[in-house]
Amino acid sequence: MSSPRSAVVSALLVLLTVAAMLMPGAGAAQEQVTLRVWDQFTGPEGEAVDAVYDAFTTAHPNVTIEREVVTDQQMRQTVNTALASGTGPDVIYYAPGPGYAGVLAEAGLIQPLDDLAKEYGWQDRIAAAALEQAEIDGVLYGLPLEIDLIGMYANKTLLDKEGWAIPETVDEMITFCEQAKAKGYVPLAFSNNPGWSAYHQFTFTSNNMIGPEAMHALLFDHEGSWDTPEQVEAIKSFFVDMRDAGCFSDDVNALTYDDGNSLFFTGQALLHPTGSWLLSDIEQNMPDAEIEFVPFPALEGGKGRFWDSGLGSNWVISSKSAHQEEAGQFLDFLVSPGAAKIWAEQGNIALPVTLDTSDLEVSPLFKTVVDVLNSAASGETQLGYNIDVLVPPEFNEAMLSGFQAMLAGDKTPEQQAADLQAAWEEAISE
Repeated sequence: MSSPRSAVVSALLVLLTVAAMLMPGAGAAQEQVTLRVWDQFTGPEGEAVDAVYDAFTTAHPNVTIEREVVTDQQMRQTVNTALASGTGPDVIYYAPGPGYAGVLAEAGLIQPLDDLAKEYGWQDRIAAAALEQAEIDGVLYGLPLEIDLIGMYANKTLLDKEGWAIPETVDEMITFCEQAKAKGYVPLAFSNNPGWSAYHQFTFTSNNMIGPEAMHALLFDHEGSWDTPEQVEAIKSFFVDMRDAGCFSDDVNALTYDDGNSLFFTGQALLHPTGSWLLSDIEQNMPDAEIEFVPFPALEGGKGRFWDSGLGSNWVISSKSAHQEEAGQFLDFLVSPGAAKIWAEQGNIALPVTLDTSDLEVSPLFKTVVDVLNSAASGETQLGYNIDVLVPPEFNEAMLSGFQAMLAGDKTPEQQAADLQAAWEEAISE
């Protein structure tokens, strides 16, 4: 026979259970949800991606992730249709900026994330420059994951063998190219088929010429122009002076990015001006070589020598997703301290968050990237801006065709600068 006290306790438990069942949203936390996620991690970093996704579903056992790996080209061909149909993915890893995610935002296909940023305190955890680059017309539409550093890889093993130093100015680069070519090397593993690689080369010279502050004013505040004497000189230094010094392969406009990478991997090329996204491939293909990653050389009359940065891609949420809450939880988890460590150690992917390197198990080459980003987050290092992800499609089209024509000797720096400015004015006036 139960005691009066136990009877009261049992009655209370029944009442609490009934009350909980009657509460709004009761049981919703345990509703089984499937998040469809499209990402572009097609390389060896895929194992790190799986590890991060598994960690999220372990922490959120009611959520299953249905992952689909989509190449960049496939993504751009299908993402609009998939999102507009309402049957597409809930979360997408897609290129930022007005020329890419901006098209989706204008069509109302992706969700503004300002409320999520406030809820999860992203402004206090994620580098301001990274969040800024994920904004479109002042509205946050993407969550930055990795922030790419764009600089120049140098094969120190071969440079030391030949008695050459890494060029620190464009004048030194021109002398180096002449010497390296005379000894049978391709000085730089620059390739320009289909043409987007030239975007980064202009990013180097333009940022080093006018400086990050002026570049920020030009890109975000539309103060300044692309056809000044300084910009003309920035264009000329790479696409004329370095071209004429033999810095590139003779068939540079026909050379694909993969072919350019192979020149560097095999030691045929000594320097490679590209981004931190190639780091894993370099370590995999050049395990016995000493490789350094440095900023691109300074220009005479310029503001200095800067690392340039840009978002490789960012996470966006479909506006038609039926699982907005879970998608928001997923995005926040992707930039959590635990996830950041997995991204770094297993995927060689550096996030725009401060990362403690004291117990980080990464290569010296990758630690260079992390140290630069940590220094930038603390305000010690000023980063330049990767141009192509921050400009309208018309500007990128003018860069692509114009720089190919310059490398072929069919266009002058002045003509290219004028065409860039015309494309810029047309785009920002719309």
